[in-house]
Amino acid sequence: MRHWYLIYDDYCDICNLGVEKVRKLDKSKLIKLVPLSNPRVPSDIKLPSPEEMQKQIYLFSPGGVTFKGADALARMMTIFPESKIIGMIISFPLIRPIARLIYAMVAKNRMKLSKLISTN
Repeated sequence: MRHWYLIYDDYCDICNLGVEKVRKLDKSKLIKLVPLSNPRVPSDIKLPSPEEMQKQIYLFSPGGVTFKGADALARMMTIFPESKIIGMIISFPLIRPIARLIYAMVAKNRMKLSKLISTN
């Protein structure tokens, strides 16, 4: 595996907005964006259950490390020069629990929040 793989909920407007930001930041095409509705990844990536993937995003590193939720966002942000500092701040031990809590609240309510930003 030579790329990063990000699995996201493609039925979630908030998730799709985040993926658009990743597309803009990822000028070198380091991350393969994988919709949850069709999670096709290399065979060496062990996917969690569909129920677990529905709860949060998953980021798989080229070295086989799995990140999820706020940790996935923080790690992904450190890949891009424009967001590296933010990713490092989120990863800081005193900030990480707060980031995880905020991520969990947003993820749990993402469909309700998506209705607020939906253009449909």
